Amino acid sequence: MSLRASVLLLSLATALRAASPQLSAINPPGAQRGAEVELTITGKQLGDAKGLLFYSPGFEVAALVPVDDGKFKAKLKVANDCALGEHALRVWTATGVSELSTIYVGPFPSVEAKENHDPAHAQPIALNTTVNGVIKEEEIDYFSVEAKRGQRITAEVEGMRLGRALFDPWLSISKGGRTLATNDDNALFLQDPLISLIAPEDGVYLIAVRESAWGGTDKCAYRLHVGTFPQPLAVYPAGGQTGGELAVKFIGDPVGEIAKKLILPPQANENFPAFAEQDGLIAPAANIIRVSPFPNVLESEPNDAFKQATGTDKPLPLAFNGIVGTRDDVDFFKFAAKKDQQLDVNVYARRLRSPLDSVLAIFDANGKQLASNDDSAGPDSYLRFKVPADGEYAVSVRDQLGRGRPAFVYRIEITPAAPDVALTIPEIVKDSQERQSVVVPRGNRYGALIRAKRSEFGGSLTLDPHDLPAGVGAAADAMSERVDTLPVVFEARADAPVAAALCDVSAKEIAAHFGQHVELVIGQPNNAPYYSTDVTKLPVVVAEAAPFKIEVMQPKVPLVQNGAMDLRVVVTRADGFNAPVNISMLWNPPGVGSQPAITIPADKNEATIPLSANDNAALHKWKTAVVASADTGKGAVWVSSQLFDMEIAKPFVTAQIERANTEQGQSTTLVCKLTQNAMFDGKAKIELLGLPNKVSAQAMEITSADNEVRFNVATDPASPAGQHKGLFCKLTILQNGEPIVSNIAQGGVLRIDKPAKEVAAK
Repeated sequence: MSLRASVLLLSLATALRAASPQLSAINPPGAQRGAEVELTITGKQLGDAKGLLFYSPGFEVAALVPVDDGKFKAKLKVANDCALGEHALRVWTATGVSELSTIYVGPFPSVEAKENHDPAHAQPIALNTTVNGVIKEEEIDYFSVEAKRGQRITAEVEGMRLGRALFDPWLSISKGGRTLATNDDNALFLQDPLISLIAPEDGVYLIAVRESAWGGTDKCAYRLHVGTFPQPLAVYPAGGQTGGELAVKFIGDPVGEIAKKLILPPQANENFPAFAEQDGLIAPAANIIRVSPFPNVLESEPNDAFKQATGTDKPLPLAFNGIVGTRDDVDFFKFAAKKDQQLDVNVYARRLRSPLDSVLAIFDANGKQLASNDDSAGPDSYLRFKVPADGEYAVSVRDQLGRGRPAFVYRIEITPAAPDVALTIPEIVKDSQERQSVVVPRGNRYGALIRAKRSEFGGSLTLDPHDLPAGVGAAADAMSERVDTLPVVFEARADAPVAAALCDVSAKEIAAHFGQHVELVIGQPNNAPYYSTDVTKLPVVVAEAAPFKIEVMQPKVPLVQNGAMDLRVVVTRADGFNAPVNISMLWNPPGVGSQPAITIPADKNEATIPLSANDNAALHKWKTAVVASADTGKGAVWVSSQLFDMEIAKPFVTAQIERANTEQGQSTTLVCKLTQNAMFDGKAKIELLGLPNKVSAQAMEITSADNEVRFNVATDPASPAGQHKGLFCKLTILQNGEPIVSNIAQGGVLRIDKPAKEVAAK
């Protein structure tokens, strides 16, 4: 992308931020399951807030109480069976929808942190309590709890995971001035800390929370859970089969292993939450396991050598589960495979919050290593393996640094490569949520792009957005196998109620799945993501009517390869609306380029977007759209044109310029040989371009019967001498009252010599 294009996109994104509802804080950042809570939501453009969109069940908005344009209060009822942990949400208003944010649901009653920055005045709290607080620069929040000898004390912080700020919390537990434990980061909670220990004696214990580098801001919110609840570090096995019952053991709790039987859902789940429970208390945060539609194989020790590999008589696909439990431990498993099978071999460890940094290897029946991988799936290992022959093979896993501990659980899934299509909305601006939702003004349209990542599937796709708000439809062409992105235009009837919904997007040809990866916290170096979340629904909002619409005047002629076109766009304005309107292409077919943005001035109602096609532009009748934004007084509003046809065709005529030469001040005839590829009516204008300074040639006319054209090229005594290689012809054919413009005969050469008598004199 050019610098100019980047600047224009950033300026458009800035305008959008100014207009859309924006969230700066949700306080408190969480709630207790089964309780009611009043949320104070602050930001911008919130004065016409209509509701909250939750991506998961368990919430009822009992009331919205407006405060001003930057704040409102929401009375929220949390169901008794609401899932513990993170929940994604958006605020929707009469004019749009906010970026995605999160709140957390916990099992314990909440209190607010008070002025408690001195250990001598630590805030007393009861065990099994959640504290909502904020860490400002160089602050430490102190809390005290009473515990009995032998009692478990668990403290954990939701800080970075709240997705509010680049906040790296630090945690300690001490007694009588002696520090018992500290923690900054851990694999289970990423940059958030966890401590769980057994109280060595009766008495008061001091818990301290601060920013790890002694930083902090008003945005550094946290939730501190303190109690006697279990919070293990890992669960084994790290996954199970869909629709079954899985016996697991939770590992890493100071009391010891905790056994539990989990009922697994009938659908696959990459991040199934498994909560440890003991003595009537449940962990506030889940351990993560995978649920997959194939059977488990558990390691059988010893299996730390090729000849000791854990075997199975089960056919692929399979999931091998184990623990790299000691230093330099390597685990081996055997499996049978058929020649030419394409196998996906995936290690799931870090993706399940295990500390293991896996290294994967594949061996043949003689122990020869055939393939290996370290980090193809982020910190986890992945490889595609083509089976060379029928027989038995082995797979191994170890830690990259040779580490090993009881919490180093993993799961190796070996599956035949299968068709898969993942759908998403591509980023408009990197590391941003700009235009990641659909806001359709009543009686208007909104254009969005859907991207498809295909695996083992090469066909076209018919996208199917459904569960849309009442009165909204979606139009899209079939996504050709030649492209991975498709424009979709959503349209709302004039009488569509202002409403919001979270919608599914699928495909008719294959079980495609929609998802959005949302980076909530980014920072240095290089805008690295520190905390992200994933959702599987597309937010679609019907907004109040916009004071303008746009329409593309359907071209009556094709855009030809090596050609150009001016696309006419017309804006219809409501009475009194005279702001400038910015327009740009929503999507260009392969090989087509356009100017990034055009402004229709306040006193105009139309403009053209220059388009060009290169010599390899994909031949097809594509469908695309133009999008527009304008400041309507409440900020920028985005609308879209209708889908229109853009046909890419071969040039009607191709040509080759024969080399020509002349002397300065003389004239010559330059011959251009024509190849007629398609018939056209009447006469076409052909111009010789790329001529050097002080050289001219008059435009000519041709018909579809001509096989050459002769240009009379006139030079001047001051015309530059030498070989001039940039000549080409511009051909303009009029069809259906519109021009078809193409550049042909590129690379023509004209040699201009100095006069012979002048050369002789020298």
